[in-house]
Amino acid sequence: MISEEPSDLQATIEQTDSGEQQYVLRALCDHLSGIREELSGIRTLLEAGHAASEAMRGQAQAYLEAQQARTQEYLDQVQVEPEPDFYPFVELPAGTEPRDLPDGNRLFTLPDGMILRTTDDQRICVIDAGEQQVVTPGPGTAVEVAPGRLYTLVESYLSATREAAGISGLPAGIDPTAMGAERFAVDLPEGIRLDVDHRERFITLINPAGPIDIIGIGRIEGIGETIAVRLLSGGAKGFQCGQSGHGGLIEANGTIHLGLKSGLDLVIRFQGEAIDDDTSENGCSGQCGIDCEERT
Repeated sequence: MISEEPSDLQATIEQTDSGEQQYVLRALCDHLSGIREELSGIRTLLEAGHAASEAMRGQAQAYLEAQQARTQEYLDQVQVEPEPDFYPFVELPAGTEPRDLPDGNRLFTLPDGMILRTTDDQRICVIDAGEQQVVTPGPGTAVEVAPGRLYTLVESYLSATREAAGISGLPAGIDPTAMGAERFAVDLPEGIRLDVDHRERFITLINPAGPIDIIGIGRIEGIGETIAVRLLSGGAKGFQCGQSGHGGLIEANGTIHLGLKSGLDLVIRFQGEAIDDDTSENGCSGQCGIDCEERT
């Protein structure tokens, strides 16, 4: 630190009696004054350098903050909102609010107030204008939640295993689809659709040419064609479709051995207890809720 005491040094010189000593001291005083001036200049330079450094640091900080602000502004502009998760629907109207439920199902509130809710059996519960109904998907992955109002479900939502559907003999690459509680469907070659209803214990064959065949141990019916039925020993039944050409055998426990006209052989085994066809209460009227009859 530079001393600021020149008056003290001058007083010391004036108190010296010797002229030689006074000369030496005066020279020393002049020398020290020069050093002080040099140090003062150095301090001025250091202070100026420090001020310049602080100014540069401030400018750099301001530039950095400005760049950060512009970067964040750009990110805010280009940031893409994540796509709404409408699973199991492929798409729902914009503005639909999905919500996960504690039981694993999902609830969707559509912009017009309609509420869709998934169910444990792959069906859709529709709540609209205070009314509630459960709709079953189909045909395919389409589900009609209101007259003329169709939405499409993700295929994997309805997929099911062959074991769960109880169908054996399906060609490779063809798997059943869950259509509701204990109901499965599979699209077979040549445009034939096979529906399996484990609760009612019958199958439905929908042929592309038009005829529909309903086949079960408690119900054999052809819509658009006749089905010849023959009773076999042990309560089994044989059947032969007149137009579509399908045929097969129904075991007494309900298991269906189905031979399609194309040559594809399938076995459909139903879940649950077998139906005793000999008991009147297990007839079709007790299974499907409508009157039907076997045609021979």
